[in-house]
Amino acid sequence: MEPLGISHDAFGRLRLAGFIAAEHLEQLRGWEYLDRCWVGEASGFTEWLRLESAPEVTRSVAIDLVALPESTVQNMIDALRLPLRAGQHRQEITGVFGEPTGTQSFVRDRVTLIFRIGAAEPYELSCTIHEEQGLIYLTMHPTPLPD
Repeated sequence: MEPLGISHDAFGRLRLAGFIAAEHLEQLRGWEYLDRCWVGEASGFTEWLRLESAPEVTRSVAIDLVALPESTVQNMIDALRLPLRAGQHRQEITGVFGEPTGTQSFVRDRVTLIFRIGAAEPYELSCTIHEEQGLIYLTMHPTPLPD
């Protein structure tokens, strides 16, 4: 079986502009997330971030699976080498990744499952699952993140 997730090196070269036209992107500067400051690009709640201290290397990807065209979303997921698709339900996702290492619930009708994937090049993968729509949002970043 192939390893889950893209290599850290290839992940670092990904850019949101490779999937969404530049005129539809917002440039981020001084973005705070995970107790760090970032730069990057966003389209709504889809954000691809690079640490201010290493602005050439993508370290965090968040994808709003319901706000973008299905083909764009699937191209992004495929680039990340994840066996996922929008709309999957919890048992399908845990069938691939096993039981989550953590869960979060901020809104009544959805839960975020947190996974550690990849042995040689590990990632933290978070999948937000809506009770009716299934998988609607995901984040992925190499772990551990540099300071």
